[in-house]
Amino acid sequence: MSAEAQPISPARFALAIQDLPVENLYSKAREISNSIAHLERSNKQLQEYSDSIRGDSTIPDGTREEGDRECLEAIKENEVVIERQKERIELLKREVESRGGKWHEVNGGGEKTRVNGAQETNGHVEDSSEAVQNGSRVSNSGGGLTDEELQRRMMERMAEQDDDDGDGIHL
Repeated sequence: MSAEAQPISPARFALAIQDLPVENLYSKAREISNSIAHLERSNKQLQEYSDSIRGDSTIPDGTREEGDRECLEAIKENEVVIERQKERIELLKREVESRGGKWHEVNGGGEKTRVNGAQETNGHVEDSSEAVQNGSRVSNSGGGLTDEELQRRMMERMAEQDDDDGDGIHL
């Protein structure tokens, strides 16, 4: 990694996320978790390849050793990145909790988890219902409702209630 492309420090990352809405913090955590899952899969493949190089007697010794060394170096670099990313998820968690929210573990590895009662894979809710985050309804796209979308939905509900028995608005 070049000197110009150093990763952001944990302190600067923590400062950068302070003003983000909670749904963005979770979105970032899912993104980072997904990256971790990819790196872990990559490390597994690199380890398997490295093991196969060591066991292959048809490759000239110099090539075998160089390939094995490169795989092991890539695995170590990935492990450093994974630890840095886990630290960032922890910072995201602390930020949510510092606002009085409760942290819900995220999963970016392609495994299905339950979030707010809805099936989720890689951070995407799989059913058509809305999820509830911190007491507010949000669409499945991960963001909050816009004013226009909220107004449209309220108008639809009010129209549905007008078609009912006329007992007034039920909250």
